[in-house]
Amino acid sequence: MKASYMKNKAILTALAANSIIAVMKFAVAFISGSASMFSEGIHSVADAMNQVVLLFGKRKARKAPDKKHPFGHARATFFASFLVATLLFFVGGAYSLMEAIEKISHINEGVAAAHDPSSYIIAVVILAISIALEGYSLRVALHEVKEQQELDGTNKGIFAFFKETRNSSLIVILTEDFAAMLGLIFALAGVSLTLITNNLLFDAIGGAAIGVLLIVAAGVLGREIASLIIGESLPDAQLTRIKELVENTDHVLECRRIKTVAIGANAVLVEADVVFSADGSVSAAEVMTAITQIKAAIKGYLSSEDTYVSTCVEAVAPSALVDTDECGADVPAA
Repeated sequence: MKASYMKNKAILTALAANSIIAVMKFAVAFISGSASMFSEGIHSVADAMNQVVLLFGKRKARKAPDKKHPFGHARATFFASFLVATLLFFVGGAYSLMEAIEKISHINEGVAAAHDPSSYIIAVVILAISIALEGYSLRVALHEVKEQQELDGTNKGIFAFFKETRNSSLIVILTEDFAAMLGLIFALAGVSLTLITNNLLFDAIGGAAIGVLLIVAAGVLGREIASLIIGESLPDAQLTRIKELVENTDHVLECRRIKTVAIGANAVLVEADVVFSADGSVSAAEVMTAITQIKAAIKGYLSSEDTYVSTCVEAVAPSALVDTDECGADVPAA
């Protein structure tokens, strides 16, 4: 149970925070009629739904390979993350924006319901509490990013991590937490200005700003996850290191080409064309031994991943066929 929690700490922390925040926001939105609080309530519900989707995706991804899915179900996390982006766009962004526009229309027509100033004071307090809870959730996510970077041996900025990582669940949590903090600031600004000026338009504009923010966040997130679903290669630095590992193996003359593709947050396929001596000095047994060593070296380097290695070898030996490609693939362990 504890191990499962630690693996999903960022998701579970965000789920707990968003669930508590959603109840508080909707309670205040119902009392005050605040458009900003209503939009923020929708935002928190959408985020909580998204975290549940991510948990199901990660659970599906852990299923063992089978005949129909020989490389496992790792891409389930990518699909779940893309579904999250869709929910964030429609449930969070579009619906919040439509509600805020309707509120602005009512204000302009002079039919908006009157508000109780004291209820807006409560809204400010709830927003302050929400900022504290979301700040803690963001802190947990950033700590997990740091741990992932230490595991990968990199120390790049948060934006570089966002572009290069294949941990789609962590990308989603980061995007949601950053959007949540900005949304709370928009809501706090709208509610505070309404409280100060007694003009409901500021509150409605705050709600509209939150809707636009969520639509933009969903677009950015969807674009990044779509790239992962299509299939991204490992970063150049890792490709260079893999090439070095291959060429440092006994009897290898050259690593002519390396192709990689991420098939999940913790799964990647690696294919390498490896050239051996053609002068008869390397036996078929030595070639096969070298292939085994290459696979082990790549797996050792990518130790944090369930790495499936497909190696294409261009070899010439007295006891082997000439100018043939021999491709071998490791079957992932259950």
